Amino acid sequence: MATLNSSNGNSHERRRYPRYYVSSRLTLAVEDESLKESLGIGEPQDISLGGLRVTNLPACPNVKVGDHLGLLLLDGEDALSLTAEVVHHATSNTFGVEFRGLSNQDQRAVGEFIGRLHARH
Repeated sequence: MATLNSSNGNSHERRRYPRYYVSSRLTLAVEDESLKESLGIGEPQDISLGGLRVTNLPACPNVKVGDHLGLLLLDGEDALSLTAEVVHHATSNTFGVEFRGLSNQDQRAVGEFIGRLHARH
């Protein structure tokens, strides 16, 4: 599996889990948990056991650091429902989230999801 390397050593040191680039076609439905309102369909740019980077979400400019989101990650084989918090807004078109409240089963499911993504290469 290919991981993304950071040119900034400090960024890499604070990351608990390696990020894996998403090259397969995935669908990511995003909902604002506090408003119980759909924010639309985006794409995960990279994923780790701790979170993911969202891109190409039309409502991206409305998303703020600290927002609590519901995520539904879909590939051809499975659907994974997760909750996350926005932890940074990198550009006007991307933001990063950390998964929140993952059970052991959820964490295993994220790991299996990542494994499936990279088995397709």
